[in-house]
Amino acid sequence: MIIESVETGSFVENTWILGDTKTKHAIIFDPGDNASTIVSKLEYLDLLPVFILITHAHPDHLGAAAELQKRFDLPLAIHERELETFKSAKNTAQFLGLINFQLPEITTYLHDGQVLEINNHHLQVLHTPGHTPGSVCFLKGKHLFSGDTLFRGSVGRTDLPGGSMRQLNQSLIRLKQLPEDTNVYPGHGESTSIGAELNSNPFLKDLI
Repeated sequence: MIIESVETGSFVENTWILGDTKTKHAIIFDPGDNASTIVSKLEYLDLLPVFILITHAHPDHLGAAAELQKRFDLPLAIHERELETFKSAKNTAQFLGLINFQLPEITTYLHDGQVLEINNHHLQVLHTPGHTPGSVCFLKGKHLFSGDTLFRGSVGRTDLPGGSMRQLNQSLIRLKQLPEDTNVYPGHGESTSIGAELNSNPFLKDLI
């Protein structure tokens, strides 16, 4: 198994790549920008993408999705409650000054508890609203792709349209139940673990 990241765009967003060493296929999580850089990373790793998974539909997590989707004919999945955020992403991108932003095509809608079988990987969908209504994390064994729900030392903001601190707290309580040795791969910043965040992240420490 290969887990690598590519920092993309002006928001320094983490695009995560989950690769299979046997099939040489890969899943791309949140291709935020700089499609050519993502492609170069895939070529360096000798991997062919087969699926795009989106943790949430803010434009800094979607900016390269349309180009990659067209180039490799990739399916793309988001949570069923993220459609409104998705529909507004182009306007949000213009407001943020992200030029040439294009929306990809949604081919699959996700739901909580669903287990995806992609490229020899089994990924459980965890609906973790708060940052956006349809934010999700993807759990593979002891590896969690957390999007903007959980960061090292912090959490995603809730002051944007659709955000809710109450919902985010409920989502964090759910993540607290994961084994402490679960690795966390966030949408921004350095990777961490559930145990490290339980010990140092004030947003988790104060939750019951």
